[in-house]
Amino acid sequence: MRSNSTARVIVARRILAIGLAATVASALLAAGGAPQKRAKPPQWDKSVRGIFFDDARQKLVGPRPDYGQAAQTVATPAESGDEPPRAGTSFAWSKLIAAEVLEDQIKSLQSAVNATVQTPSPFKGGGYKDARRQFTELAVLFGIVHEFDGEVRWQQQAAGIRDAMARSGFNCKVGTDASFKEARARKDDLENLVRGNPIAAAAGEPQAKWDKVAGRPPLMQRLEQCRDQTLLPLTANSADFGKNRHKLAHEAQIVAALAEVIQRDGFEFADDEGYLSQARAMRDGAVAVAEAARQKNYDAARTGVAILAKSCDECHAGYRSN
Repeated sequence: MRSNSTARVIVARRILAIGLAATVASALLAAGGAPQKRAKPPQWDKSVRGIFFDDARQKLVGPRPDYGQAAQTVATPAESGDEPPRAGTSFAWSKLIAAEVLEDQIKSLQSAVNATVQTPSPFKGGGYKDARRQFTELAVLFGIVHEFDGEVRWQQQAAGIRDAMARSGFNCKVGTDASFKEARARKDDLENLVRGNPIAAAAGEPQAKWDKVAGRPPLMQRLEQCRDQTLLPLTANSADFGKNRHKLAHEAQIVAALAEVIQRDGFEFADDEGYLSQARAMRDGAVAVAEAARQKNYDAARTGVAILAKSCDECHAGYRSN
């Protein structure tokens, strides 16, 4: 005669088999399949029925798990700014800057570079400083294009163009024949790129080392320029705000992106919590300004600019570099 434990194992296996068959039949019905014939449930004798509870739910403690809620919780982390929205990216740049803003700003800088890099004499006489800032911003923008979590123009070549612009930005720290020659070559590359012509560019590093992409001083100069020449003037009164909302939103997104970049590892002060706190406040203030411009909310825009300007002033007071 079989032992009680052996009988329990046999019964458990039979119940499992019946349960699996029922699950498969239910799945077929849900998928639109034809109804399946089912076997009649077995008739257990008293010796077997005594092994199991009549209703296990009467013995269980606590609420039943909500599996639908659990599935929803697993599906939503990508909505957080801490998670990349697609494979191959490390940051949700689209939460700070739109694809069309990246494209429009690159086109705008192409025109600015054309004016800056014309002939050697003006370049050596001080134009190299403007070129340094322009190429540095271009390097950052193409770095963001390379990592962008969405479709944006020039993405396939962005890493190589980023590195080329970065090299020119660093070399334009001085005005020499060599730095002018390189700047002129990058100017021609930009002109061809914007016109849709192919350019020769190396593959570039897959992962950006942001302190090698851009020098911090020209980025800080650009942030000051955004604040003083655009954000503050365009929120001085409601009339100017109303007429220039799109420009305000554009510049605010540039600030948000640059304020994120200057927090990255390798930059000077990037290990200082006070500096990081100011940079985050600048970024968040810029995001608020861009949203307020879209919502036509003048008061919210002024508040965002005030937060941004305060963080900018405090950052420069304590963390200035050349």
